[in-house]
Amino acid sequence: MKLRHHPLFNLLMVLATFWGCSSNDSLPPNASSNPQTKMIEEKTVEVVIANPKPISYTVSAVGSLKALEDVTISPKKAGIIKQILVKEGDRVKKGQVIVHLDDVDARLQVERAEANVQQAAASLETSRVTLARYHKLLESKVIPQQTYDDLTLKMKLDEARLALAKAELNIAKQNLLDHQIVSPIEGILHLKIAAVGEHVNVAPKDEIMKIVQMDPLELEFYVPENLAGTIRPESKIQFVVKAFSEEKYLAVLRFISPTADPNTRNVKMKALVKNPNYRLKPGFFAEVSIPAGGNPAALIIPESALFSQEGKFFIYTVQDEIAQRKEVETGIRFDGKVEVLKGIQKGERVVVTGHEQLTHGTKVKINP
Repeated sequence: MKLRHHPLFNLLMVLATFWGCSSNDSLPPNASSNPQTKMIEEKTVEVVIANPKPISYTVSAVGSLKALEDVTISPKKAGIIKQILVKEGDRVKKGQVIVHLDDVDARLQVERAEANVQQAAASLETSRVTLARYHKLLESKVIPQQTYDDLTLKMKLDEARLALAKAELNIAKQNLLDHQIVSPIEGILHLKIAAVGEHVNVAPKDEIMKIVQMDPLELEFYVPENLAGTIRPESKIQFVVKAFSEEKYLAVLRFISPTADPNTRNVKMKALVKNPNYRLKPGFFAEVSIPAGGNPAALIIPESALFSQEGKFFIYTVQDEIAQRKEVETGIRFDGKVEVLKGIQKGERVVVTGHEQLTHGTKVKINP
């Protein structure tokens, strides 16, 4: 029996023919069987327009607050401290009496000097009256000229004695005043050294207390030499201190050192700080922002648009729906933004989201 004439064989042949025709009919007419064919996929990105905007440049520095005056109080006259009128932490005014020295001897010297002035004044008055009377006698030629001249000389001596007595009285009064020690500045008594009853000397000078001037204060800071040339005297400076980190304070730049430190190449600067409420303290650490000009037409983009490779910064721009990779030079950074100095032109569309999936020449779709 031959297999090709068997009914089961004929059935299998028919099914094979039908299956082959069905497989050829399922292919689309334009389909290619080449596995290398690829679809061009668009990448979705978000962009911003690089439009020029005015910005101000600032230089950051760190510094500290200092007192303009820190005075050590010493006596002008030696003596025993009779009374101290202030205590540590007290606010004192310029010219306020803060210490009394024992002044009994000084008062006695004033009284004696006053008596000498009165005596000299009385003697001078007597000489003047006598000279006037003798002048009439001289005109009548009752007395000789020599007698009159002697009286004239005596009156001049009495005038000199009165002037000397008055000078000695002034010295005695000043000596009495020197037993009262006054504050030479307005500020805060921050250190009391001597106590009531102590004897203080003039040479060598004994220290009684120390007073610190609190208003105004001085803000001292340093700026790198390459930035110092952009800063001008009388500039208004902002700074913050850790004690009041939420508040900003102002100062006026009053000094720029004419030389730079040879070791650090930094330039010292000083600014004046008003402190009427004595809230700021000498020694406070300060973070300083100094204005240093500006750019009226700066190109500003978000920092998220930047990426770096081998120490260089790049961005992607979109032109004719194609991504363009560009190297850029950056300037200052602030609040999540960056200034672009070179590499793009105004009006260009800069990719801010999605640049991680791009290469140069990638076709992109902008998400509105």
